[in-house]
Amino acid sequence: MRFIGCCVVVTAICLFSGIKNVSGQTNQTDICIAGTAKYNFISKINSVSYQISVALPFNYSPSDSLGYPVMYLLDGDPNLPMAALIQRNMSYDHEVPDIIMVGIGYPVDNFLATRSFRIFDFTPTDNPKIDSEMTASHHMKMTTGGAPEFLKVLEKEIIPLIERNYQTNHDRALAGHSLGGVFALYALFHKPALFQKYLISSPSLYWNDFEMAGEEADFYASNPTGMQARIFITTGSLEPDPMMPDMKQFVKTLRLRQYKDLEITESVFQDETHLSVMPFAISKGLRAIYKQKNEK
Repeated sequence: MRFIGCCVVVTAICLFSGIKNVSGQTNQTDICIAGTAKYNFISKINSVSYQISVALPFNYSPSDSLGYPVMYLLDGDPNLPMAALIQRNMSYDHEVPDIIMVGIGYPVDNFLATRSFRIFDFTPTDNPKIDSEMTASHHMKMTTGGAPEFLKVLEKEIIPLIERNYQTNHDRALAGHSLGGVFALYALFHKPALFQKYLISSPSLYWNDFEMAGEEADFYASNPTGMQARIFITTGSLEPDPMMPDMKQFVKTLRLRQYKDLEITESVFQDETHLSVMPFAISKGLRAIYKQKNEK
């Protein structure tokens, strides 16, 4: 099979392996999420290798006449299995609709190996000073400023791949954590029609001297009433400063703008850190952005 001119590898999404039997020997055992697949491809736009993970609703059928909403999750390697299991449990009890969940990641062995990829893809502008500092800190080459091209990868390659091969209804959500939250906001301000819903957890709004505040101001100058989006944004109460105050100030600014078609829900999860907040952000965020209009 080939998508976007590149070879596609389809496998099951597996959570962990390596189970010891009673004799002390190790048997390789993979525990997989049913109804999932992975696609590996090299982008023609930015030449980066991506791994796309797809988790389908329980009752999904290729012959469905029904189209499903799609949520695209950044940092898909760790986040897709967790988010898909949460979403499926909630959809079973009709708390959220059936959703096609798509994780956007990279074909590497572990999450730490994604750091150079995500720093490049999620940051809007190149900053040589930050590049140098992070390269020294992480002991690997770090380069910023790939968000404009990564947004094109999403629009021109990843979304068309999903919409050609699955039954979708063009209701799209984008979920991002930390720097992924910065990229989600960048997408909102630069391609506001590409996604209708945003689940943003612990966004690094301090990035590059509060670059997203400037992006929002530029957007407002040319679109004073024109933001059509449903946003859920959150932090944990135990996150280091300035995560929580930055988020609150950013939400305050958005509300003061009085964008006509913006719905925004903010939440601070007590006793949660930058990483422990994630499952709570997913469960409450899914309810917030997929609620029916008559729900409170």
